[in-house]
Amino acid sequence: METTRPRARAGLLRQLNERRILATLQEHGPLSRAEIARHAGVSGPTVTRAVATLLEDNLLEEGDARQAAVGRPGKVLRLASRTATVLGIVVGARCCEVVSAGLDGELHPDGVRSFQTPARYGDLVKGLVRLARAAMGQGVPVLGLGISMPGLLHRRDRRTVVSPNLHQTDGQRLGDDLAERLGLETAIVQESHALCLAEMTYGAARGATDFAMLDVSEGLGVGVVNGGIVLAGHSGLAGELGHVTVELDGKTCGCGNRGCLETVATDTALAAAVSERLGRSLSMDAVLAAVRAGELDASPEVERVLQYLAVGVAAVINLFNPSMVIVHGRLFDLGPSLFDRLLALTGERALAPSMADCAIVRARGNKRLGAVAGIIRRLTTGREEPLG
Repeated sequence: METTRPRARAGLLRQLNERRILATLQEHGPLSRAEIARHAGVSGPTVTRAVATLLEDNLLEEGDARQAAVGRPGKVLRLASRTATVLGIVVGARCCEVVSAGLDGELHPDGVRSFQTPARYGDLVKGLVRLARAAMGQGVPVLGLGISMPGLLHRRDRRTVVSPNLHQTDGQRLGDDLAERLGLETAIVQESHALCLAEMTYGAARGATDFAMLDVSEGLGVGVVNGGIVLAGHSGLAGELGHVTVELDGKTCGCGNRGCLETVATDTALAAAVSERLGRSLSMDAVLAAVRAGELDASPEVERVLQYLAVGVAAVINLFNPSMVIVHGRLFDLGPSLFDRLLALTGERALAPSMADCAIVRARGNKRLGAVAGIIRRLTTGREEPLG
């Protein structure tokens, strides 16, 4: 026991140093060894040893030499983009996607594969495994898999408690099932938290420690980051603003309740309202195409969705007092003035002091980037969500 403990401590220290270096490169981009030492706060010899291991493990790669102010040019190090890759999976109510990216987060343009979401869980797993294996067969080592998952995801046992728009995953552990079949390290992140990661790592929230993400695409979810930490709740189930009742006798929601906010304030709600008026089923893609072609005027339905969405945005501002609210949804693509309309409506409902201190912006990231950011974060820090 006397000899085992120091070895264990030494191994842990090496691992911490390696993760610190990876996190430094993720934050600052390509750096020389000397720059890594300065930014990470570790010694030069420690950087040299850690970098050697990370290069061997395909987590880093060397770039072109860069001229230093004095002395010889030094090669820069960067997160692997050519010598290794990660996969990201976006599970949606209608469509599932598998994407590939480097550890720098750059999505490979020819690495997107998709299929229609099947009704049975077993078929969902088979479809994702098939596409993931196709992506793994490209000759470049795959280091891990990140998953953006809708619904209430139990953080401790990685199980979907209930997914109102994807009930075939209720009670299932998709991350564990895919890890077992693919032999990959897997990070599974609730989709609102995945969007938070995308914005923190690559988008509008870089450098921000207090913001809220409002996802109004298929369902309506909220991710709140306070002090750099996602407010996940006791079991990771926080943020389900979409299942707050706003119409006492409203439509039945996928959760079983009636009149939930997500039945009136999302892309899905907009497409459903237009479909009801026209007497035929239209997807959000079809609504967008028809409006852009001048074949459809959806302004009555859009205005109603914006009115309810403003209630949701104002609630987030009043409850959490964030410095920024980032909104992820496609309905704003219907017209250049729609986001300004949302801002005006939100201003009528939010508390004035909190509203004055909060920026409301459109998302720059997406769930693909969120899934990739989840597995990169796990590889570089040992965690898959920004939980402190």
